[in-house]
Amino acid sequence: MIIHQREIGYGEDYSRFFEALVKAKAYLEQKYPEVSVELMYNLAGQRGRATIQTRYPSLAYYERIDAEMDNDEEYSTLLKSIIEDAGGLPVDQFYRVI
Repeated sequence: MIIHQREIGYGEDYSRFFEALVKAKAYLEQKYPEVSVELMYNLAGQRGRATIQTRYPSLAYYERIDAEMDNDEEYSTLLKSIIEDAGGLPVDQFYRVI
């Protein structure tokens, strides 16, 4: 299993940002029911950052879905407000489950 983790900043209008994240999560999970998405924000330490953790059966599976989502206009529209509200560039990490 592969875990893709993206940390992204958000500004003062965090309720709009969180709402957009929830809509994007629902869309992704509906289109790809075998993919799980967790949305989190830090309760201690650095504030103003959200973490999106997505689990895929394999790296090849992630690459296929990522390519499909890059060309998905509806998903791109959902992400537009997330990107606009981001407090800088996201930080991506990939993990392979032991």
